Amino acid sequence: MLVDTHAHLETVDDLEGVLENAKDAGVSKIITIGTSIKASKKCVQIAEQRRTGTQIYATVGIHPKDGKGEVEKLGLARCIDTLKQIVRSSKKVVGIGECGLDYRVTNDNLQLTTDKEKDFQRELFKEQIKLAAQLKLPLVIHCRNAWNEIFSLLTTNYRLRTKIGGVFHSWTGDWQTAKRVLDLGFYISFSGIVTFKNAKEIQEVAKKMPVEKMLVETDSPYLSPEPWRGKINEPKNVKIVAEFITILRSLSLDQIAQVTSENAERLFGFENL
Repeated sequence: MLVDTHAHLETVDDLEGVLENAKDAGVSKIITIGTSIKASKKCVQIAEQRRTGTQIYATVGIHPKDGKGEVEKLGLARCIDTLKQIVRSSKKVVGIGECGLDYRVTNDNLQLTTDKEKDFQRELFKEQIKLAAQLKLPLVIHCRNAWNEIFSLLTTNYRLRTKIGGVFHSWTGDWQTAKRVLDLGFYISFSGIVTFKNAKEIQEVAKKMPVEKMLVETDSPYLSPEPWRGKINEPKNVKIVAEFITILRSLSLDQIAQVTSENAERLFGFENL
Protein backbone atom coordinates (compact mmCIF):
# COMPACT_ATOMS: atom_id res chain seq x y z
CA MET A 1 0.00 0.00 0.00
CA LEU A 2 1.15 3.53 -0.81
CA VAL A 3 1.04 6.81 1.10
CA ASP A 4 0.53 10.06 -0.79
CA THR A 5 2.32 12.40 1.59
CA HIS A 6 1.29 15.65 -0.11
CA ALA A 7 -2.05 16.44 -1.72
CA HIS A 8 -4.47 19.38 -1.66
CA LEU A 9 -7.83 17.71 -1.17
CA GLU A 10 -9.55 20.94 -0.20
CA THR A 11 -9.46 21.88 -3.90
CA VAL A 12 -11.30 18.73 -5.03
CA ASP A 13 -14.96 18.82 -6.13
CA ASP A 14 -15.62 15.07 -6.35
CA LEU A 15 -13.78 14.04 -3.20
CA GLU A 16 -15.45 10.64 -2.85
CA GLY A 17 -14.62 9.77 -6.45
CA VAL A 18 -11.00 10.84 -6.02
CA LEU A 19 -10.68 8.80 -2.83
CA GLU A 20 -12.23 5.75 -4.47
CA ASN A 21 -9.72 6.05 -7.33
CA ALA A 22 -6.92 6.28 -4.78
CA LYS A 23 -8.13 3.18 -2.96
CA ASP A 24 -8.29 1.23 -6.24
CA ALA A 25 -4.67 2.27 -6.94
CA GLY A 26 -3.51 0.91 -3.58
CA VAL A 27 -3.23 4.22 -1.73
CA SER A 28 -3.92 3.58 1.95
CA LYS A 29 -3.23 7.06 3.36
CA ILE A 30 -3.23 10.64 2.08
CA ILE A 31 -1.94 13.74 3.83
CA THR A 32 -3.88 16.83 2.78
CA ILE A 33 -1.70 19.90 3.14
CA GLY A 34 -2.64 23.30 4.53
CA THR A 35 -1.36 26.40 2.73
CA SER A 36 -3.30 29.08 4.62
CA ILE A 37 -5.46 29.31 7.72
CA LYS A 38 -8.59 28.85 5.62
CA ALA A 39 -7.15 25.86 3.76
CA SER A 40 -5.75 24.35 6.96
CA LYS A 41 -9.18 24.40 8.61
CA LYS A 42 -10.68 22.72 5.55
CA CYS A 43 -7.94 20.07 5.50
CA VAL A 44 -8.59 19.18 9.14
CA GLN A 45 -12.32 19.02 8.48
CA ILE A 46 -11.77 16.60 5.58
CA ALA A 47 -9.45 14.43 7.67
CA GLU A 48 -11.85 14.31 10.61
CA GLN A 49 -14.80 13.31 8.46
CA ARG A 50 -13.03 10.33 6.85
CA ARG A 51 -13.45 7.17 8.91
CA THR A 52 -13.37 4.30 6.38
CA GLY A 53 -11.38 3.40 3.27
CA THR A 54 -8.30 5.44 2.41
CA GLN A 55 -7.34 7.31 5.58
CA ILE A 56 -6.76 11.05 5.49
CA TYR A 57 -4.47 13.10 7.71
CA ALA A 58 -3.76 16.83 7.63
CA THR A 59 -1.05 19.40 8.10
CA VAL A 60 -1.61 23.04 8.98
CA GLY A 61 0.54 25.89 7.80
CA ILE A 62 0.95 29.05 5.77
CA HIS A 63 2.63 28.88 2.37
CA PRO A 64 5.13 31.70 1.74
CA LYS A 65 2.92 33.13 -1.02
CA ASP A 66 -0.56 31.61 -0.72
CA GLY A 67 -1.22 32.80 2.83
CA LYS A 68 0.27 36.27 2.54
CA GLY A 69 -3.09 38.05 2.47
CA GLU A 70 -4.17 36.44 5.73
CA VAL A 71 -0.96 37.40 7.50
CA GLU A 72 -1.19 41.00 6.29
CA LYS A 73 -4.80 41.21 7.45
CA LEU A 74 -4.56 39.44 10.81
CA GLY A 75 -0.92 39.90 11.79
CA LEU A 76 1.73 37.21 12.08
CA ALA A 77 1.34 36.53 15.81
CA ARG A 78 -2.40 36.03 15.53
CA CYS A 79 -1.97 33.73 12.53
CA ILE A 80 0.53 31.53 14.36
CA ASP A 81 -1.75 31.38 17.39
CA THR A 82 -4.63 30.33 15.13
CA LEU A 83 -2.51 27.58 13.59
CA LYS A 84 -1.72 26.33 17.09
CA GLN A 85 -5.42 26.22 17.92
CA ILE A 86 -6.17 24.26 14.74
CA VAL A 87 -3.48 21.71 15.58
CA ARG A 88 -4.87 21.22 19.08
CA SER A 89 -8.39 20.78 17.73
CA SER A 90 -7.63 17.48 15.99
CA LYS A 91 -5.52 14.37 16.45
CA LYS A 92 -5.47 14.00 12.68
CA VAL A 93 -2.90 16.82 12.33
CA VAL A 94 0.51 15.28 11.63
CA GLY A 95 2.70 18.21 10.57
CA ILE A 96 3.30 21.94 10.13
CA GLY A 97 3.29 23.28 6.61
CA GLU A 98 3.42 23.76 3.77
CA CYS A 99 5.87 26.46 4.73
CA GLY A 100 9.23 27.73 3.52
CA LEU A 101 10.62 30.20 1.00
CA ASP A 102 9.51 30.92 -2.57
CA TYR A 103 11.73 33.30 -4.53
CA ARG A 104 11.04 34.06 -8.18
CA VAL A 105 13.82 34.52 -10.70
CA THR A 106 14.01 35.09 -14.46
CA ASN A 107 15.38 32.54 -16.90
CA ASP A 108 18.68 34.42 -16.59
CA ASN A 109 18.59 33.92 -12.80
CA LEU A 110 17.82 37.57 -12.08
CA GLN A 111 16.01 38.05 -8.77
CA LEU A 112 12.36 39.11 -8.99
CA THR A 113 11.50 38.83 -5.29
CA THR A 114 12.00 42.11 -3.42
CA ASP A 115 13.98 42.38 -0.19
CA LYS A 116 10.76 43.31 1.62
CA GLU A 117 9.06 40.16 0.35
CA LYS A 118 12.05 38.04 1.36
CA ASP A 119 11.96 39.49 4.88
CA PHE A 120 8.25 38.67 5.11
CA GLN A 121 8.77 35.08 3.98
CA ARG A 122 11.72 34.54 6.33
CA GLU A 123 9.79 35.76 9.38
CA LEU A 124 6.78 33.65 8.46
CA PHE A 125 8.96 30.56 8.06
CA LYS A 126 10.86 31.21 11.31
CA GLU A 127 7.63 31.37 13.28
CA GLN A 128 6.40 28.11 11.78
CA ILE A 129 9.71 26.43 12.58
CA LYS A 130 9.28 27.52 16.19
CA LEU A 131 5.68 26.31 16.19
CA ALA A 132 6.70 22.89 14.86
CA ALA A 133 9.39 22.60 17.53
CA GLN A 134 6.95 23.64 20.26
CA LEU A 135 4.30 21.14 19.15
CA LYS A 136 6.83 18.42 18.29
CA LEU A 137 5.54 18.05 14.74
CA PRO A 138 7.54 17.64 11.51
CA LEU A 139 7.85 20.42 8.96
CA VAL A 140 6.60 20.14 5.39
CA ILE A 141 8.96 22.44 3.51
CA HIS A 142 8.46 24.28 0.23
CA CYS A 143 11.63 25.71 -1.32
CA ARG A 144 11.99 27.60 -4.59
CA ASN A 145 15.29 29.30 -5.49
CA ALA A 146 16.23 29.78 -1.82
CA TRP A 147 18.31 26.78 -0.80
CA ASN A 148 21.06 28.60 1.09
CA GLU A 149 18.61 30.67 3.10
CA ILE A 150 16.46 27.65 3.90
CA PHE A 151 19.47 25.76 5.26
CA SER A 152 20.62 28.78 7.24
CA LEU A 153 17.23 29.15 8.90
CA LEU A 154 17.00 25.46 9.70
CA THR A 155 20.47 25.07 11.15
CA THR A 156 21.53 28.40 12.63
CA ASN A 157 18.39 29.65 14.31
CA TYR A 158 16.88 26.63 15.96
CA ARG A 159 19.36 23.74 15.97
CA LEU A 160 16.75 21.68 14.19
CA ARG A 161 18.81 18.50 14.13
CA THR A 162 18.07 17.88 17.78
CA LYS A 163 14.60 19.42 17.92
CA ILE A 164 12.57 18.39 14.93
CA GLY A 165 12.46 16.68 11.55
CA GLY A 166 10.64 17.20 8.33
CA VAL A 167 10.45 16.71 4.59
CA PHE A 168 11.37 18.78 1.55
CA HIS A 169 8.36 18.20 -0.64
CA SER A 170 8.20 17.89 -4.44
CA TRP A 171 11.97 17.72 -4.79
CA THR A 172 13.55 19.94 -7.47
CA GLY A 173 17.17 20.21 -6.32
CA ASP A 174 20.37 18.54 -7.46
CA TRP A 175 22.43 15.84 -5.71
CA GLN A 176 24.71 18.26 -3.86
CA THR A 177 21.69 20.04 -2.40
CA ALA A 178 20.07 16.72 -1.52
CA LYS A 179 23.14 15.73 0.49
CA ARG A 180 22.71 18.85 2.62
CA VAL A 181 19.09 17.89 3.28
CA LEU A 182 20.08 14.36 4.21
CA ASP A 183 22.83 15.65 6.50
CA LEU A 184 20.09 17.47 8.45
CA GLY A 185 18.23 14.20 8.83
CA PHE A 186 15.32 15.39 6.71
CA TYR A 187 13.35 13.34 4.20
CA ILE A 188 13.02 14.04 0.47
CA SER A 189 9.68 13.57 -1.30
CA PHE A 190 9.25 13.04 -5.03
CA SER A 191 6.23 14.19 -7.02
CA GLY A 192 5.32 13.70 -10.66
CA ILE A 193 8.18 16.02 -11.63
CA VAL A 194 10.59 13.09 -11.25
CA THR A 195 8.96 11.47 -14.30
CA PHE A 196 9.51 14.45 -16.60
CA LYS A 197 11.95 13.90 -19.46
CA ASN A 198 14.08 16.94 -18.55
CA ALA A 199 14.27 16.10 -14.82
CA LYS A 200 17.67 14.40 -14.98
CA GLU A 201 19.07 16.01 -11.82
CA ILE A 202 15.97 15.05 -9.84
CA GLN A 203 16.16 11.50 -11.17
CA GLU A 204 19.81 11.34 -10.11
CA VAL A 205 18.78 12.18 -6.54
CA ALA A 206 16.03 9.55 -6.57
CA LYS A 207 18.55 6.99 -7.78
CA LYS A 208 21.40 7.83 -5.37
CA MET A 209 19.75 8.79 -2.09
CA PRO A 210 19.11 6.33 0.76
CA VAL A 211 15.69 4.85 0.16
CA GLU A 212 15.13 5.02 3.92
CA LYS A 213 14.77 8.80 3.59
CA MET A 214 12.47 8.78 0.55
CA LEU A 215 8.78 9.70 0.38
CA VAL A 216 6.38 9.89 -2.57
CA GLU A 217 3.59 12.36 -3.25
CA THR A 218 1.37 13.84 -5.94
CA ASP A 219 1.00 17.51 -4.94
CA SER A 220 -2.39 16.99 -6.59
CA PRO A 221 -4.22 18.59 -8.29
CA TYR A 222 -0.90 19.90 -9.63
CA LEU A 223 2.16 18.25 -11.21
CA SER A 224 0.65 15.20 -12.90
CA PRO A 225 3.31 12.64 -13.83
CA GLU A 226 4.03 11.53 -17.37
CA PRO A 227 2.11 10.59 -19.47
CA TRP A 228 -0.58 12.82 -17.89
CA ARG A 229 1.56 15.95 -17.55
CA GLY A 230 -0.60 19.06 -17.80
CA LYS A 231 -3.77 17.26 -16.71
CA ILE A 232 -5.50 17.49 -13.34
CA ASN A 233 -3.63 15.29 -10.88
CA GLU A 234 -5.08 12.89 -8.28
CA PRO A 235 -3.64 10.91 -5.34
CA LYS A 236 -4.05 7.71 -7.37
CA ASN A 237 -1.12 8.86 -9.50
CA VAL A 238 1.32 8.44 -6.62
CA LYS A 239 1.48 4.87 -7.92
CA ILE A 240 2.92 6.18 -11.21
CA VAL A 241 5.56 8.14 -9.28
CA ALA A 242 6.48 5.04 -7.29
CA GLU A 243 6.58 2.88 -10.42
CA PHE A 244 8.98 5.32 -12.08
CA ILE A 245 11.27 5.21 -9.05
CA THR A 246 11.30 1.40 -9.19
CA ILE A 247 12.96 1.69 -12.59
CA LEU A 248 15.60 4.09 -11.27
CA ARG A 249 16.30 1.93 -8.22
CA SER A 250 15.89 -1.56 -9.75
CA LEU A 251 13.40 -2.41 -7.01
CA SER A 252 9.88 -3.81 -7.15
CA LEU A 253 6.78 -1.69 -6.63
CA ASP A 254 6.05 -3.63 -3.45
CA GLN A 255 9.50 -2.75 -2.12
CA ILE A 256 9.17 0.97 -2.89
CA ALA A 257 5.62 1.05 -1.52
CA GLN A 258 6.66 -0.66 1.70
CA VAL A 259 9.73 1.42 2.43
CA THR A 260 8.15 4.79 1.57
CA SER A 261 5.07 3.91 3.64
CA GLU A 262 7.28 2.94 6.58
CA ASN A 263 9.19 6.20 6.15
CA ALA A 264 5.93 8.18 6.19
CA GLU A 265 4.85 6.38 9.34
CA ARG A 266 8.20 7.10 10.99
CA LEU A 267 8.04 10.81 10.15
CA PHE A 268 4.35 11.54 10.68
CA GLY A 269 3.47 8.95 13.34
CA PHE A 270 0.09 7.83 11.98
CA GLU A 271 -0.18 4.81 14.24
CA ASN A 272 0.31 6.91 17.36
CA LEU A 273 -2.89 8.85 16.72
